[in-house]
Amino acid sequence: MERVFLKELKMKSRNEVLLFLKRLWRREKTNCPICGNELEPLHMKAKRSDCDWQCKNCDKIYKAIYLLDELNQQMP
Repeated sequence: MERVFLKELKMKSRNEVLLFLKRLWRREKTNCPICGNELEPLHMKAKRSDCDWQCKNCDKIYKAIYLLDELNQQMP
């Protein structure tokens, strides 16, 4: 599994990325921007964390905190 970077999301605006991250943090059903499958929490048993998500289809990990940091650096 590899981590997703902001440029891979193919989102055009800061607002679009923020809406995506907010859906993850609210634990709403969210689809993978790359392949379209539903994202699942990465840490289901060890800890109920809403920071890391995974797509089982394309084998990508979405680390919300890192995506937010990238967003702040690239699209202030």
